[in-house]
Amino acid sequence: MPEMMKLGIVLMSVSLVAAVALGLVNGQTAPVIAVQKEMARQAAMTAIASSLSPGDSLAFDSIEVEGLENPYAGVNEALEVVRVSAPPDPEALGYLFLAYGKGYSSTIQTMVAVDLEGVVTGSIILYQGETPGLGANVAQPDRLIGRLAGLTGGECLLKKDGGTIDAMTGCTITSRAVVGSVADGLESMRGAGLFGPAPVGGAS
Repeated sequence: MPEMMKLGIVLMSVSLVAAVALGLVNGQTAPVIAVQKEMARQAAMTAIASSLSPGDSLAFDSIEVEGLENPYAGVNEALEVVRVSAPPDPEALGYLFLAYGKGYSSTIQTMVAVDLEGVVTGSIILYQGETPGLGANVAQPDRLIGRLAGLTGGECLLKKDGGTIDAMTGCTITSRAVVGSVADGLESMRGAGLFGPAPVGGAS
């Protein structure tokens, strides 16, 4: 019995030391990781916003939108809209937003640029944790997200769902998560009055 107690005390001590060490390491690395994530977000914003106005020096302003519904509550995220302009002209060129879709093994984050009529001009996968060699291929522009350009919310559908976008082979869940989350964000923004009349043949 004393041996069992000794073993238990040793194991508890090792666990305590490991937990403290892990906490210290996390405290040291968490700020660095946060900075890296913010830098990646800023780089993505600059990259896809250029699809709205190539060559211009652009400004980004987060805006509050009255009546904007949040389609991402199911994954504990919020729809946030960023207004894009080209100073000194104060007029908006379009908007950026981050779409969140529940994929096969992760919540996929897609940053989207959209013009004032609600037409997608560019998109990029900001984060995904899908299966390597399968769903993870969604990060490659030519595999899926590059096909969103030129579409409105009502047109962002896979062929399997009556649209025109091919799902990635063997990755319907991942493909639908990306396309559907983008469509949901666009439709919420349209419902809040951010876009002009839908283009002919587009969403209403």
